[in-house]
Amino acid sequence: MGDILVRGGSIQGGRIDSLTIDLHGLPQRTIDRATALAWLKDGHSLVPVRGGERLAALQLVEVDDELMIRTDNAAIPEDTLPDLS
Repeated sequence: MGDILVRGGSIQGGRIDSLTIDLHGLPQRTIDRATALAWLKDGHSLVPVRGGERLAALQLVEVDDELMIRTDNAAIPEDTLPDLS
């Protein structure tokens, strides 16, 4: 499984709308929440990067039978991203 570097993203209505990512050796691209969830379920790590520094990987958290993508393991029914600016 590989590390996928998260360079940016947007959240709308408490859910990730898109993530800007880097995959080793490939051009930067944008993925949607469904793709991010699938990759996390497959065991890939989505690692936010701010100012060249790798932050803690995003986590899958189950809340009321729904999966959230979070920066922590809090059982809160919304996705979160760190400040990547």
